[in-house]
Amino acid sequence: MISRLFPWGRSVGQRSYWSRRGEESRRRRQTGARPPAGDGDDRGRLAGLACMFSTSVLLQILACALYNNWWPMLAALMYIIVPMPCLFFGDGSTRFLSSGEGGAWMKAAKFLTGMSAMGSLAIPAILRHAGLIETGAMFIEFTSFFILVCTVLCFHRATLDEEW
Repeated sequence: MISRLFPWGRSVGQRSYWSRRGEESRRRRQTGARPPAGDGDDRGRLAGLACMFSTSVLLQILACALYNNWWPMLAALMYIIVPMPCLFFGDGSTRFLSSGEGGAWMKAAKFLTGMSAMGSLAIPAILRHAGLIETGAMFIEFTSFFILVCTVLCFHRATLDEEW
């Protein structure tokens, strides 16, 4: 009973959890086999994407709070608008962005996605040019955008995998 609850608790004569795990990894290295992709791998991907997205949102809020100016939150509006073409024209999938197929609606969705993504970069630059935000807030916004784009690209790559 204890060995089921705690893998390191064992009866006399049994190998420990860590020695079994070490033997399995040595066997995989010798044969060149990869460990099976299970639920833990998917949870790790999802947790990584969640951390990246949370970091992006945190930087967005910090750009506003550190300089006591909430104008940079206009870029957050664009973060909401960016996935809308995927939802409306691409059936909620990002696959249409990398395909050359599709009619006028798909081209319009690609254009709207690109326009809103460029708007996410342009808004902080325009606000800085107008003198409404500080340079530090603008660079924090750019960093937030970069992390968000990396998150979206990782999500797109993960959804292309059949194992996801």
